[in-house]
Amino acid sequence: MIRITNLKKRLSADFTLEIPSLEIAEGERVALIGPNGAGKSTLLRLLAGFISPDEGEIDLGLPVGSAGYEPQQPYVFRGTTEKNLRMGVHGSADVPALLRECDLAALGDKRADRLSGGEKQRLCLARMLAGNYRLLLLDEPLSAADIETGERLALLLKRHCEASGATLLMSTHLPQQAASIATKILILYNGKVAEYGDIAALRTPESDFGKRFLAQWKLE
Repeated sequence: MIRITNLKKRLSADFTLEIPSLEIAEGERVALIGPNGAGKSTLLRLLAGFISPDEGEIDLGLPVGSAGYEPQQPYVFRGTTEKNLRMGVHGSADVPALLRECDLAALGDKRADRLSGGEKQRLCLARMLAGNYRLLLLDEPLSAADIETGERLALLLKRHCEASGATLLMSTHLPQQAASIATKILILYNGKVAEYGDIAALRTPESDFGKRFLAQWKLE
């Protein structure tokens, strides 16, 4: 169980992320959505421990090293694509299968720093899945994928979480990704939680901002 209590993180004179109380149950898959600058990346970085809150507490309810974090800008290490992926392996992860599933099988011997942006993003996702983390914190992990690839990777991510029981928090600007992966949505607006609830809230939001924001998504 992730518990956030009286959290405040000031980023500028005009913006503070404030979450008085939030609980996310183990195994939930949460789509973190909202306009640019709403605080999505900041929340993920706080949960990952890359930055510290100014006030309040975050309890992940997990041992140290149980959370994996993927930022918006993918980071690769020196060496080949396959070597990069193997750096993230924990337990019995199937490296050849992950390379295939993430469309990287033909790039295993290629230097990772010469991959395209989309290829690097897929490599980072594969590395997250190879890590067998109990908590995945992913910041726009499929933003560079085309529609078909994004749908397939979304299904791969969902199946991984279902099989492993991992908790997922994933920011996205794509409605179908949220609808296909998540069990819950968390909408941030101007540093505040505007909406948090079951995925059905994508079609029946309660907050005024949630209704305005989700109306732009035109879900079927």
